[in-house]
Amino acid sequence: MSSTSRLDLAREIHDGIAQDLVALGYELDLLLASADLSKQSRAEVRGMRFHVDEIITKVRREMYQLRDLKEESVQDFLSKTAQELCGFTLTRLDIEDFIIKDELVPSVKVIAIELLRNCVTHARASEIEIHLSQLENHIYLEVRDNGKGGVSMESSRLGLIGIRERVENFGGTLAYVSNEFGSRISVTL
Repeated sequence: MSSTSRLDLAREIHDGIAQDLVALGYELDLLLASADLSKQSRAEVRGMRFHVDEIITKVRREMYQLRDLKEESVQDFLSKTAQELCGFTLTRLDIEDFIIKDELVPSVKVIAIELLRNCVTHARASEIEIHLSQLENHIYLEVRDNGKGGVSMESSRLGLIGIRERVENFGGTLAYVSNEFGSRISVTL
């Protein structure tokens, strides 16, 4: 993505989604200030307010990354993001250093994030591995976990389906094995 496109997107996010989230936060603050709010309702609204703050922080981080014109490599991004998302459950980080075509960078990042989030949130894994390598001029990304399994296109809400669509757009392949011992999902682009 060109520098101009990145800056345009950062402005669009700021002027749209970010401002809408801030406005939502203010509305929740007004609701919290209401005297006729029950104790239970106040606790629920406060929880929503904290969640909105977390989303605002994530959106701001994305805007700053878009404005940072010195692009971070996919490998550095994955290393940092895997640590942030998985924490102590990340048991293996095997990332090779190689050049990834610019047009593939955003998709590789989004796919990896989606797979890691699924391991943490849905699979409830206690051990997560991520592998990124170059395999005969292709990118090979694999995420494994020891979670509850059950991954399938039929059970996927939109995450795995979206990954499949991204992969197919580049003529790549998506494969997965999932059972009671965990899941292994691999993508070749």
